[in-house]
Amino acid sequence: MYNIYQRQLNLRLLNAYTGKIDGIEGSGTKNGYRIIQKRYGIAVDGIYGKDTERVCLEAIKKIQNRLNELGYSLTVDGLAGTNTDNAVKDFQSKNGLTVDGIVGPNTEAKLFAESLSWDNIKHFKKSEFTCKCGCGLNNIQLEVVKIADEIREHFGKPCIVNSGTRCSKHNKEVGGVANSRHLTGKAIDLYVQGVDGGTLVNYTKQLVNQGKLRYTYRISANGNAVHIDIQ
Repeated sequence: MYNIYQRQLNLRLLNAYTGKIDGIEGSGTKNGYRIIQKRYGIAVDGIYGKDTERVCLEAIKKIQNRLNELGYSLTVDGLAGTNTDNAVKDFQSKNGLTVDGIVGPNTEAKLFAESLSWDNIKHFKKSEFTCKCGCGLNNIQLEVVKIADEIREHFGKPCIVNSGTRCSKHNKEVGGVANSRHLTGKAIDLYVQGVDGGTLVNYTKQLVNQGKLRYTYRISANGNAVHIDIQ
């Protein structure tokens, strides 16, 4: 677990804490935990546990990755520090935003403004992600398709989509959880031809650590398909 000083820095970057960075776990800091917990759908108890730390790190890695895509050179470590603070402020200054180093709603909207199109996708067609039940639903998010493209590039072999978008009926039929990210187009189940599932999931876990994915797992113990999803 990171110390309270670092937690406060992280919370401030994520627009969840406005108090002093003093290393004291007071009511403001605990309220910051609650804000993060509610925002990312984990137990809201005001206690800094492993899940709270995880979602903070994931959120900051996502910010750092996006800033790097825009030309900054940050270490993607999930920690708010001087370099990340300066990069956020520089981005804000260049985009007519309040320069405070906090990724609030306006900064987040500008930072993650949609810039992808299917022209940016090299190895997949939109039709590959249509709901398998035949209903025609296809709300796949390009951000997760771009990660699938990256997986395909890494292994240099065809990547097959088992499941992309799901309607609620199909999701229930295949045993998906009620809040499955397949419902909102933020998840893909896939495998790479000729690549063992263990090798594949080890790579996708690296993408989680880099903040590019929210979560990944091997769908069956001996299978080759993995699940990937984004925030």
